[in-house]
Formats: sequence, C-alpha cells, structure tokens
Amino acid sequence: MNNDDFISVFSAEDEPAEPAVQPKATWKIAVVDDERSIIDVTRLALKDLEIEGRYLQFIEANSAAAGYQLLCDHPDTAVILLDVVMETPDAGLRLVDTIREKMANHMIQIVLRTGQAGYAPEEEVIKRYEINAYKTKSELTRSKLFTTIATAIRSYKHLQMLHESRQGLRAVIDASAQMLSERSVQSFSAGVLRQIDALFGMASHSFFCVSRRPAAGPFVFKNARDGFVVVAANAQFSDWYGKTIEDLDQDSAYVEITRRALQHKAHQFTAGISCLYLHTPSGWEGAVVAGAPLSLQAADPELLQVFCLNVGLGLENAKYFTYLNQAAFKDELTGLLNRHGVIEAACQSTKQFNTPIEAFVIDVDYFHHIVESLGYVTGNLILKKIAAVLAEFFGERAAVCRLHADVFAAVLPSNGLSARDFAVRCAKPLTIDGQSIRLGLTVGKSAAFFCHQYEHGELLLRQAEIALKVAKESKRGAGQLFEQRFEHESRRNMTLLSDLRQALERQELFLVLQPKVDVTRQNQICGFEALLRWSHPEKGLVSPMAFIPIVEKSGLNYDLDLYVAERLCQLMLAAPANKPRISFNISANSLHHDGFVDDLIDIFRRHHVSFVEVEIEVTENALIQSEQAILALRRLYQAGFIICLDDFGAGFSSLSYLLRLPLHIIKIDRAFVADLTVNGDSQKILYGMLAIIRSVGKGVVIEGVETAEQVQMLTALGIEVVQGFYFHQPLPVATAWALLASSTINSED
Repeated sequence: MNNDDFISVFSAEDEPAEPAVQPKATWKIAVVDDERSIIDVTRLALKDLEIEGRYLQFIEANSAAAGYQLLCDHPDTAVILLDVVMETPDAGLRLVDTIREKMANHMIQIVLRTGQAGYAPEEEVIKRYEINAYKTKSELTRSKLFTTIATAIRSYKHLQMLHESRQGLRAVIDASAQMLSERSVQSFSAGVLRQIDALFGMASHSFFCVSRRPAAGPFVFKNARDGFVVVAANAQFSDWYGKTIEDLDQDSAYVEITRRALQHKAHQFTAGISCLYLHTPSGWEGAVVAGAPLSLQAADPELLQVFCLNVGLGLENAKYFTYLNQAAFKDELTGLLNRHGVIEAACQSTKQFNTPIEAFVIDVDYFHHIVESLGYVTGNLILKKIAAVLAEFFGERAAVCRLHADVFAAVLPSNGLSARDFAVRCAKPLTIDGQSIRLGLTVGKSAAFFCHQYEHGELLLRQAEIALKVAKESKRGAGQLFEQRFEHESRRNMTLLSDLRQALERQELFLVLQPKVDVTRQNQICGFEALLRWSHPEKGLVSPMAFIPIVEKSGLNYDLDLYVAERLCQLMLAAPANKPRISFNISANSLHHDGFVDDLIDIFRRHHVSFVEVEIEVTENALIQSEQAILALRRLYQAGFIICLDDFGAGFSSLSYLLRLPLHIIKIDRAFVADLTVNGDSQKILYGMLAIIRSVGKGVVIEGVETAEQVQMLTALGIEVVQGFYFHQPLPVATAWALLASSTINSED
C-alpha cells in the first residue's frame, strides 16, 4: 500500500465532531517521520480524538536527530510514532536505543512504523527496546491506529501512576527514616501529595495541612502560630507553606473548603476542588486539598478509605517521633534545650552568623542546701526561674540549656562578656512563693571558636565545664575563662589517677615516718606519724601534694586508706619492741563508706596489731556536717583506737566538737605556729585554745615547728609534744628505727 492508499483509508464521515470545550490537559503524541505526508495523515486520522478524558497534542520531527531534541524539549511525551528508516536505515532503532538507555525514559510508549515490511525482526526489536507496537505503515488504518494509540496511552498512564506512587512512597519511607527532624513531617506530607495524585489524579494544585505545629527541632516554622498549619504545598501554594489557615486569604475557595471539611470532619467536594479530611486516634486532624475534581462516586471508596487511614497513621507516627525529637533536644522541667540541643544550636549559629561561638556554663552555688531546706518542689521552681532569667539575659541570639541538675549553659556568638561580669549581673534575688531568695552563681567560659560540627560544640561545652570546675575551687561566686593549661592539668590528673590505681596493685606506694618529740624530756622521740609516698617507675618520687588531692576528688580514699593500714601493720610487725605509738591519716570519704570501719578493724586483727598501738588522725574539715562520719569515728573510738583531731583551728572550728567528737588528742594546725614569735595575737589565741583543750582533758600536739624560738615559746606555754622540720623530717623506716634507738640511749644517759 502506497501513501495515497494509507490516506484513503480514512473517509470524511469517519472524522470525529469538534468538541464543545477543549480541556487543558492533553496527551502529547510525537510523530517522527521523514515523509511529510505520513505526519499530515496521522494528524488527520487522530484529529480531535479523546482518550482517557484528554485530547491529543501532536509534536513532530522529520529525522532521528530532530526527534531526540524534540523529546528532550518535551519529556512528558506519552507516545512516539517512530519511522524506522530515515536518514539511515536504522535511524529509528538508534533513536529507540537513545530513548531507553541515554535518556533513561522507560515510560514513553514507542510505536515503530516502517514502509518496508520485514525490514527488522519484529520479535527481536520488541524484546530489546521495550516496543509498544511494531507495524508496517500499510497496517495502520484509522481504526487500528486509534487502537494502538489508545492502548499505548493507557500503558503510559499506568506506568506514570506507578512512578508517582513509587516516588510518593519513597518520600514517606525517607521521612520515616529521618523522623527525628521536623523536615520529616514536610517530607511525609509531600509524599502524601504525590500518592494522592497517583491514586486519584488530584495534585494539579494541592496542599496539605495538619492540626498541630511540629515541635522545635532543626527545622522550625518561624512565623506560624498554633493551629492548622500547611506542611506541604506545590508551586502554586508555595507562599502558604508554614502558615496557619488563619493567616491565609479567607476569601479563597481553597481555604473555605478546608475550613468546611475541618468543621464537619468529613470529605468535601466541589466542581473544581477536592478536600480529603484526615484524623488520627489521638486527635490530630488534617486536610489534603487539591484543585481537581473528585467525587466519592468516581473514586474507589475502599481505596480512598485505606488511603486516608494510612495517612492518619502516618501523622500519628510523625506526632510521636516529634515528641521523641523534643525529648532528645529539650529539658522537660525548664523547657530549655538539653546538652544535645544546645550543641546542635551552636553548629546552627555558626552557619547562620558565620562568627566564632562561645559558651558559658553556670552553676548555682550550694543549690543542694536549698533543696535540703525547702524541698524539691521549691527547688524546681527556682530552676524554672533561673531558666527564665538566663533566657532573658542572653536574648534571642543565644541558645540556653540545662545541662543537668543545677547546671545551665548558654552558647552564643562571641560578644566580649566576661564570666565574672555575668556571674555578678545575674546573681540577683528571686521571688519564690512570696519569699526572696538570693542565689550565687559560679561561671565557666570557653574560648571562642567556630562550631562547624557536633564535635566542635562538645569541645566548646567541655572547655567551659573545665573552667567552671576551676572557678568552683578558687573563685566560687565569680567566674573563670578557660585556659589551655586547665585541660593539660586535667589530662595530667587523669593520667596520674590511672597510674595511681596501678600503683596500688603493684604496691609502689610506701610509708615514711616523721618523729614526734617530747620537748620536756630532752627532745626524746615519743611517737611517729606514718606518711605515704609514691615511687613512680618513670616519674620517680611523686609528691603527696600532687596525688592526694586527686585521690580526694576521685573517691579512691577507701582503697588508699586500707592500703596504708595494711602497710602500717606490716611495718609495726617488723618494728623494735620499744616502738612508740604510730599515727596514720584517714579520709572522711572513707568514713562515709559503709564497710570501712569493719574492714579497717579486720586488717589490724588479721595482723595481730593492737588498736592502742596506733593513732588515727582525721581532719576537722572532714567532719563538718557529717553525722555519718562522726558515727563511724565513734565506732573506731569504742573499738579501742586512739583518735586524734588533725589540723584543729585551720577550718570551721567549733568548740562544740570538743564535746561531741570521740577524741583523745587535738593536733593544732601549723598556721598558729608560723607567726607565733612575731604576732602577739597568735600567742593569745594559742594560749586560749590550749586552756580549753586541757580543761576537757584532751592531749595536745603542735605541728609545723621549724625554729628554736618557736620551741622556746611553746615550752613556755607548757607544750610537751611537737612535730616539725626543726627536729625531724619524714624518714625512711630503717632510719627512723635507728634514730629511735639513739634517742632512747641518749635519754637513759
């Protein structure tokens, strides 16, 4: 059949009538053929046909190369009628290969046409190139051409629906995987719009709103009030995104149908707008609004019901994940950010302001005393008040958080505010239940730097926390800026503590003995104090001033005190028969340990060392406001140990302790001896202390004696036992025993 025969197949009476109204939506049909007459005949044959509710829109090209450009310009083409033989014998087949492989377009339906029957193996071509139909031009009568195009369009529509549904489902899946950010709500909602378009063809102009604004997180609707918020929208409604229904144009038909659906809690449909009502078991409500007609009669009722149910459940999950998001980034009591939240905020602030960030860490001084006195309810009210004060003081550019307990933090762009100035300006009275409470604050401030990653924010807080720790030790009620040496010291202390734990296992620590002398008996040795020393395998001798404070802070006192007791018992078993009493120190932290007293008693019993042969020294500061320590000390007293109160007068001395504490001996602190020879007031105070101690029948030891003048004055005051470098420094055990023997011989002479 020639071209004229092909044209004559279509008679005038077969042409469809002109439609009354041309709808906007069409199917694009590409005709690619190097014969102009074939293109014209195709247009004429398919003129004004309506398939699946749309008319056909023809686009054309006269070569494979032009056809390729045509499809690049019209990627939404549904069907291509493609001549096989054009500028080359296989030009059409090459274009098919380009469409499927290079352009990766697997939805467009390809109908191959050729005027040379049998030119290419039909079965091979269809398998290789996903061909919808392969026909000779003589076969394509008007009716067959219509059938081929209609079939191809239906296939294209189904593939398009599957693609949109898959994309929508992917958005929902991705949202589920990222549900810990508010962007997940946006992604979930955008996926819903794609799904509803794939299922019901409603997404020409659409938006999605829900009844509760997602909680704070990395993504926030800055300007939206509470209410029904638009969480997804296509291009036409892009300005509505993030706004509440109340903020939109109230005269809009879209807003009107949305309000009606939410009011009646039911789907609403008009000639040009459809609104699906959604709800969840816990009361969330939503509406999907589309500028496309849909009726419950036209839609599959069961499919619509399942779709709305699944979207409602998706919203419910989004709600709970949003709650988890809030819990992950916020402090429940104060409503401030927590540690994770403030670190994220530091990173966001760096990106927003492109400036170095600094951190303040704020501790409420002696807050535990407030809780003990006024209770936890009042304590929580105070924390909320402090949170409000900090948020107001730092302003909108700062992120304020509660790190833990009574410790807060703020991160903000560097502004030159010092830690001390902040501590002073914010330490003001708070009114709680009509009562004014003045609180002191101690502040640590970090150095300022850029926080581009989470690790940077963590470092920022850690530096401020290190500075706070230093401030609490030496500048309580004020502030301290971080210095690099603080971190070095902290690391050194951690290393030293680790080494000390190993030293206890390896028994690297040993005892030395410092003699006590009786100045009334020719300076005869009347006792020893056992002092701990550490021979480090690499560092050599480590000063007690370096490791004892670390022990106190780390809670290693219990192990260390029992270690000293073991070494002391071993020392005494090898001591001369005429050895005097030996004292050793224990920590109040050990006295707080429930099993310490029993463990200490067991050590001396196992070594068969009498309790009266030793003297336990404990500092008075260790006993301040510690009833448990006093009870433990009383048990040791009752067991038969000699108890000595060390460093008396150096701390919060109270004469009532002389009555309450189970004591045998009072050791007066070296501070009262240091300026004894030049300060008359020191002499008077010491004289009064001695009178009181003697009146209650306690023994006295004076430590820190370093000069002959001090010895003379102490002797004049009736002091008998002293200890200090003037007589003896701490000595190796063998040297101490030799000195003891010499002292005994000299006294006999």
